[in-house]
Amino acid sequence: AALTSASQASPTAATSAASVDYESFLKLLVAQMKNQDPTAPMESTEYVAQLATFSQVEQQVQMNKKLDDILQASALSQA
Repeated sequence: AALTSASQASPTAATSAASVDYESFLKLLVAQMKNQDPTAPMESTEYVAQLATFSQVEQQVQMNKKLDDILQASALSQA
């Protein structure tokens, strides 16, 4: 929800919010890897699933930004 409101505020805010979220995700992933229980380590498939999910979200954010750009260009051409 916060990312949606940021994308409506301005495209640069959406881009910076997405990069901040990406950096935060990577920091959390590294912390998760460092602090896992050595007697019961996390499955590698779980890491891959988390990365794939985040990648999908990032792609959707970029697609929304591009669609907003297309709508703005269309509105300008109609005016």
